[in-house]
Amino acid sequence: MAEVNWKKAYHDLENHIEAIMRETSELVNNASPKLRLNDVLIEKTNTLDVVIDATGDTMEYAIDLIDRKGKIETIKTGYQKANAFSFDIPAGRYTITAYAKESLKDNSRVFEKIQVNFKKDVK
Repeated sequence: MAEVNWKKAYHDLENHIEAIMRETSELVNNASPKLRLNDVLIEKTNTLDVVIDATGDTMEYAIDLIDRKGKIETIKTGYQKANAFSFDIPAGRYTITAYAKESLKDNSRVFEKIQVNFKKDVK
């Protein structure tokens, strides 16, 4: 069995390490972020305002709003580029399903379902 020249092996590695680090840096910095739903922010005043905070590449957002008492029809917004939604609805109990997807990928979608009691502020 041949003897390993550790000194030569170390110098070869030393000569290649900078190129390896540059290549790794390019891969990390140019990688698309992983699709993730970070938060669904809800503001309740005279309207029910929902903002979807998501991470991904070229995002689109949608909301399904379901009246848990059955007084209004289910509202399905369809996907849009803006992540903010405003609903002028009667006071009540609702389930909000917030969706985020990457518009260039057909099957990449995340969602979160939230129940909210909405009471209009009287000003």
